[in-house]
Amino acid sequence: MKMITRCLSVTLVLFTAVLLGACATLSPYKESPRVSLVSIQPQEMGVLEQRFGLQLRILNPNDVAIPVEGLSYTIEINNREFAYGVSRQAVEIPAFGEALLDVEVVSNLLNVVQQLQALNGEARSSLDYRLSGKISLANSPASLPFDYSGELTYLPAATSAPATTE
Repeated sequence: MKMITRCLSVTLVLFTAVLLGACATLSPYKESPRVSLVSIQPQEMGVLEQRFGLQLRILNPNDVAIPVEGLSYTIEINNREFAYGVSRQAVEIPAFGEALLDVEVVSNLLNVVQQLQALNGEARSSLDYRLSGKISLANSPASLPFDYSGELTYLPAATSAPATTE
């Protein structure tokens, strides 16, 4: 009798594990959202910590809406960690739609110094960035990962040309 009870218990546990695994693969989201950086603005510049405001564009390539409850993210610039952040801002991204989200990131003095050292003496008009993290879904323990790479293009300070008179 003990053997039968034990076999039934093991079978029940295995069946539950398989069932839960199958449910997890039935997610309505066939693709991860695409999260890209629209802008970055300095907000607070302390000696040991700096805060930047980011505007993110979240594109939903799926045929169902994504109910965002929050997100966590990291931004790398030129393959070096630059800043990280979290947001509890809730938004629903419509099916095949997009949303803009204003969030903050925190950087520390060491990250900024490393970026400056890496750029020392280089003449560049752009920086490579990577934005990665996960989106927490409302009313669900699941999350959607994202990873996007792009380029920040900037114009160097304009050099003043000599004034001409006619």
